Amino acid sequence: MHARLIVLTVLVSLGVVVPCAGQTTDGLAPAPSTNAVGVWAAGSFATGRLIGNIRRARVGLVGLRYHRLLAPASPSPSFDGPTLTYTADLLPVLFLSIPSGALPSLPSDESSPARMSSSRPQDRTAVGVGVRPAGLRLTYRPHKRVQPFVAGSTGLAFFDRSVPNALGRSLNFMFDVGAGVRVILTPTLTLTAGYRYHHLSNGFRGQINPGVDANLFRLGVTVSP
Repeated sequence: MHARLIVLTVLVSLGVVVPCAGQTTDGLAPAPSTNAVGVWAAGSFATGRLIGNIRRARVGLVGLRYHRLLAPASPSPSFDGPTLTYTADLLPVLFLSIPSGALPSLPSDESSPARMSSSRPQDRTAVGVGVRPAGLRLTYRPHKRVQPFVAGSTGLAFFDRSVPNALGRSLNFMFDVGAGVRVILTPTLTLTAGYRYHHLSNGFRGQINPGVDANLFRLGVTVSP
């Protein structure tokens, strides 16, 4: 529910912004800006099983993003190849919900009363903050109004309680990979929509580390000078 509210908020905001957006006369976007900032939100619509094996978990994220064009070093209207951009995210809102019975079977040697009590199936909801300082985006057709891209990033998440249960950790690692499109609304405003495969786990620092894989739908807006 929290993830759906986040995505709905972004959609409403975009519904206000898009009708007011100007259009270029030639159908082409301006040269990529060297620096830009943006805000985005993402919510899960299904869990995956590629690395993590917790079922039916729900994930929601809200992020603030900084973009820095790496290649070409100087934007040029004559350059029509793919561009490489560095991205860094500050995540003021993270949401994770794990329903009871979603965890895989725990190790058989967890037999002490305290561990058995903490291992009983139960819903667990956690909120937190995060940072993803290492991200890259490869954008194609940089001078067109619609620009497909592939991207990935990695970082840390800190929750208000141990996840996936008391045998886990509050501090977790995360990374994502995915693809999407950037739509140029005005010379300074860009809409981004896409898909991310998102992984979260404690890197075997906890007593258990089943991990959460989530399929995310992501929406964002970017402003460039």
